[in-house]
Amino acid sequence: MGDVLLGPGKLYRAPVATANPDESTVGYGTAWGGSWVDMGDFPEGSPITLSLAEEVYKVYSERTTTARAVTRTRREGTVKGSLLDHSTANLAVLLQGTAATTAAAGGGQKGYTEIPFGSQSDVTLYKWGIEALRVDAANANQPVRWFLHKGFIRMTGEIAYAKTKETAIGFEISIIGDDTQTAGEDLGIYQVVTAAATAT
Repeated sequence: MGDVLLGPGKLYRAPVATANPDESTVGYGTAWGGSWVDMGDFPEGSPITLSLAEEVYKVYSERTTTARAVTRTRREGTVKGSLLDHSTANLAVLLQGTAATTAAAGGGQKGYTEIPFGSQSDVTLYKWGIEALRVDAANANQPVRWFLHKGFIRMTGEIAYAKTKETAIGFEISIIGDDTQTAGEDLGIYQVVTAAATAT
């Protein structure tokens, strides 16, 4: 299929500054390892999406009808989707709650988990990764990956509990610049693995 991409995307999170998975040893569909956490599946028909919104300022003059100069004034990355997996870890990240409090089942005690959360003004930042599928010239599965250096996640929309539809949790990730990166590379990295490694 080459440069035509077809297949589901995956979303990963990790602490800011976590190393990217190795392109030669971490294949498509395998765990990224280290501190990377797979955020789970998405409802069918609700894929993960990535956008880069931009704003520019244009200079016009009296003598012409076209712009004489232009500069970019804003560039913001946004990741959107709906989480199907209601794991404690996912909910704690979405709610920016404190560490989950769990009681194990025992005599007269049901097992349970709680995630207290509140109205704090600070946000927790993570590094984010997206993986998609690319089939190379040898018909082997290879990953296409986005590494987004720094961003925060929030819940969007409503959580609906219904008998005729799965319950999904809408989210939006806002990507911000990482000043520790090389100038001009502060948002992220787009990586395409094009072929398998040759024998050493």
